Amino acid sequence: MGANGSYDKKLGGVPDGKRTHLETGYSILGYKVLIQKGTEDQTTNILNSNSPDSTYLMAKLNEDNTLTVLNININEGHKIKMDINLKFDSNGNLIPFNGKESASHSHKWIERPDGKMARKPASNGESTHLSISDEFKPLLDAIVKFNK
Repeated sequence: MGANGSYDKKLGGVPDGKRTHLETGYSILGYKVLIQKGTEDQTTNILNSNSPDSTYLMAKLNEDNTLTVLNININEGHKIKMDINLKFDSNGNLIPFNGKESASHSHKWIERPDGKMARKPASNGESTHLSISDEFKPLLDAIVKFNK
């Protein structure tokens, strides 16, 4: 689980020294909850994963040692395909998509010609902030419960 260019085909994974995230030992509906390691090339998202076609839940470690899940990463093969940014109100409830960055939304990712992953740019005046598919509703509900 690492940054751009960290997946090594010969090793069949991301070398330990290039990993940007750590497993927390928690899972939600079978999806691993991870936190950032805090390395120099730290990224919010896992751009390259060890496991193909995986989904990871990205959390922050709070001062009281609890976790708050803030992002979902969906990978195709070993590369990120989509990330979902979760936004919550003061009561911990999910703020639904409304077309703005201040609400929960998703982003599509593409592989650039140099092989690095990047968020898909907007085209034809369309926003890069996209709605979240209804297929994620059970997971979103479970994340809200976990965070509370």
